[in-house]
Amino acid sequence: MKTDILLAVFNGGRFLPELLSSLENQTDGEFRVLWQDDGSGDGSVGLLRERSRSDDRFVPGEQQGAHLGAVGNFFSLLSQSEADRILLCDQDDIWEKDKVASLKSAMELAEAKFSRDTPLLIHSDSMLIDENGSLLSRSFFRHQGWDPAAVQFQRLLVQNNVTGCTLIMNRALRDLAVRHGRPDTMFMHDWFLALTASAFGQVVFLDRPLTRYRQHSGNAVGASSRSLLRRALDVLLDAEKGRKRIRLTYSHTRAFLDSFHGVLPPGKAAVADEYLASESLPKLRRVRAVRRIGCTMQSPVARIGQILFG
Repeated sequence: MKTDILLAVFNGGRFLPELLSSLENQTDGEFRVLWQDDGSGDGSVGLLRERSRSDDRFVPGEQQGAHLGAVGNFFSLLSQSEADRILLCDQDDIWEKDKVASLKSAMELAEAKFSRDTPLLIHSDSMLIDENGSLLSRSFFRHQGWDPAAVQFQRLLVQNNVTGCTLIMNRALRDLAVRHGRPDTMFMHDWFLALTASAFGQVVFLDRPLTRYRQHSGNAVGASSRSLLRRALDVLLDAEKGRKRIRLTYSHTRAFLDSFHGVLPPGKAAVADEYLASESLPKLRRVRAVRRIGCTMQSPVARIGQILFG
């Protein structure tokens, strides 16, 4: 059972030392770190090459400096990995020392239950820290108002709750994602992976914060620093932002269907088709159709926004 940690890097020199230390201090050190820089202008590459010289578990990827973007860089790394277990790693986080061991153990249990041939994704909660490492929240899920039970395909179509830096996937999911994934049409890789796992296999939530998820101005996607109530009010008062969020769910669903054209399980394809068909319905019929399909967002405020702006 080989394990790869895929580390996508871009101008991460400021935070990389803390991340690398947390990887080195894992209680389960049986892994390879496949790292790939996307054209940094700081000292990231030098730092990682030095680490590769001192620790042969750190291996450079084949597309250094290719300017692929976050999604493209992660998918490039996925295409280069042939491991049985794959974890995704952001350059600026800190891993709890038992993260690798805990996720691998959870994957073993899931494969024993569902089989190794089933595409599986396991993700966990995380703590939020600021750019200096100070604690902002002990639970990203509570901070976001997310529902950990929302792992069904129809729920994930409209709102993703899987954060890439918290997940582990098996080889079956990796093979499926690499075969069909189109990075240029994805909003974010973790949303695509979550939908793929829920469509063809299983998504499992591990209710433990195993990552200190750093928030700073350079995050590609991150958590808001505002309170849940403040964010809720902002969403409900900003109609255009609400409509844009709903439009994204439809465009992302179309892109996902295109990626898996002809191979998506019939039941899942029917759900996606029905959701897309709801976009052209009159307002009240659309609201009823979305509820009937089960494509509901996770927090009460998000569901209100879905009704108002959907």
